[in-house]
Amino acid sequence: ERAFIEHQSIANLLADMQTQLNAARLLILHAARLRSAGKPCLSEASQAKLFASEMAEKVCSSAMQVHGGYGYLEDYPVERYYRDARITQIYEGTSEIQRMVIARELKNYQL
Repeated sequence: ERAFIEHQSIANLLADMQTQLNAARLLILHAARLRSAGKPCLSEASQAKLFASEMAEKVCSSAMQVHGGYGYLEDYPVERYYRDARITQIYEGTSEIQRMVIARELKNYQL
């Protein structure tokens, strides 16, 4: 029997998940660097929160699919990860509020 990662559709899904996780990490680090430097970072922080929270739900949903029916059982941690990821879109400002902050900050954006 082939290894889990040797299935093309699973490998592609895992590659997409890893790419999304790294993109979120970079957005968070960028906002943190701006904050550490004492620079304005409201828009960048909101972008990081929005992207990371929505991406986390998508990645966890994909992980549940990879696990098949087991992904929905409370016996497996992926089900809890999905619930935890979903709540991040509500805590500390909903996704809609993050979008409003980003849009408001766009008015101040100069090319």
